Amino acid sequence: MTHEFSAGQNAPLTVRTLRFAASAQVPLDLCAFVVDDLLQVATADDVVFYNQPATAGVRVEGDTIVLEPDVLRPGARVLCAVGAESATSVSTTLCHTDGTPFASFHITPATGTESALLCWEIYRRNGNWKMRALGAGYAGGLAEMFIAHGVVVDEPADLAPAQADAAPATTGTELPPSYELVWRIFEDASRSAAAYVAAHEYAQHRLDDELSAAVADPSSRTGRAAETARAQAHRRCEELVAAAESRHRDDSVTLAAELDTVDAVLPASLASWDSDAWRGTLVPGDGVRVGELSAPDRGSLRLPLCVPLPLGRPLWIDGEAAVAGAVASSLALRLLSARPGSRLDIIDPSGSLLALGELARPMLAGPPIHDVAGVAPKLKGLAEAADLTGLALSSGADTLRPEPRVIVLAGLPHGFGSIDLVNVVHLARMGSSQDISIVITGSDDKVVDNPAYALLRDASQHLPAAEDGHLADPWTNTDWRFAADTLPTDEELLRTVVAALGAIRT
Repeated sequence: MTHEFSAGQNAPLTVRTLRFAASAQVPLDLCAFVVDDLLQVATADDVVFYNQPATAGVRVEGDTIVLEPDVLRPGARVLCAVGAESATSVSTTLCHTDGTPFASFHITPATGTESALLCWEIYRRNGNWKMRALGAGYAGGLAEMFIAHGVVVDEPADLAPAQADAAPATTGTELPPSYELVWRIFEDASRSAAAYVAAHEYAQHRLDDELSAAVADPSSRTGRAAETARAQAHRRCEELVAAAESRHRDDSVTLAAELDTVDAVLPASLASWDSDAWRGTLVPGDGVRVGELSAPDRGSLRLPLCVPLPLGRPLWIDGEAAVAGAVASSLALRLLSARPGSRLDIIDPSGSLLALGELARPMLAGPPIHDVAGVAPKLKGLAEAADLTGLALSSGADTLRPEPRVIVLAGLPHGFGSIDLVNVVHLARMGSSQDISIVITGSDDKVVDNPAYALLRDASQHLPAAEDGHLADPWTNTDWRFAADTLPTDEELLRTVVAALGAIRT
């Protein structure tokens, strides 16, 4: 039996040798990429196509590509793809070794311009192999697809291995394993949600078409036959919706179980507040949890949203001062836990971070700034210290590298002058190189006529403080409800968190 997949849908892969095949109205070139979790090849040998027919676990055989997942190098996954001279709809299948298909996926280019299409992904999750229908396209053809997955193509027309060198292998320092564990689950959930939404839309469009057809002929739009046709159309729609809901429900149950398992092994900065990670010696984290995503209309699944460390840009919490301050306090404690030995600077003319100063007293680099007069000298001192550190690092004096820094600024732009904002921008630009994490609270005030403020506002990653915020995922642009992370309300649990952080400095 062949199962028809929709974009984003995934399922267990039970066979250990399979064939990837595709057909269209025009000639196709089949290819496969052996990639890491960032979807990048390690070397040019990781690309399999007509001019390079084999690598470990993947080979071209006739007009198909044969995959043996267990032969792949540890941690690798495979992307199956096709290219053509022009954009075209493609029918793809995954087959048993005898050619019998067990999964099919029909792809129509989204904009009508994509001449190279990603069709299937074969990947491992919690020790088990899975398959996922993709459907992403590249208007630049195979050359653009190769480049997107880490291959530098000198002459796109040939795509020969002798003329293509792979990008350097990913070392894992950009998005190390703990962060990836959470991010992969989010990706699976996003694709499952997209498949669910697409199935609903397809069912509704099909119902509309069938109902329109039922009344197209005035002579037969009434009577028993017409009523039967309409009833059958509604029944088929309900069956499609029920099947989509069942698949999505099963996916959500699996993902929720994965989240429970993963939460037990995450460092504190990424884990839930009641995780055992907060009940012992804190270990460094490669990311920080900023909130939770949910979709009440699609089910009860709640997903942690995390960002990698070091922060590439400031985190800006939009919202009313008290609520945004509570979110910023939570992020500050998580950032401190991610880098044991970090020091905390609080610049808070709004007075919304008084509780944070008490909670994080052992990690403070100096007294919190709560008066406007103290803002300018504090920021000037931080900027000058960062400049001196930059000079030392540029001269090769790595031994002078300072402790990681977490800087929390509350109530922007009020209480911050133009020079203060320039200094914040300066610190933000040096954040990644010096492990400076910046958290900002304030209203997104677009009427403030200050270039430094506008630059800082636009360069920051904004998160809504209100619980009804919305974010779109980066894979399918599916909408999710976002609730920012806040400190635990259980006083005993909060004391446990504070004790774990305090132990770092003792």
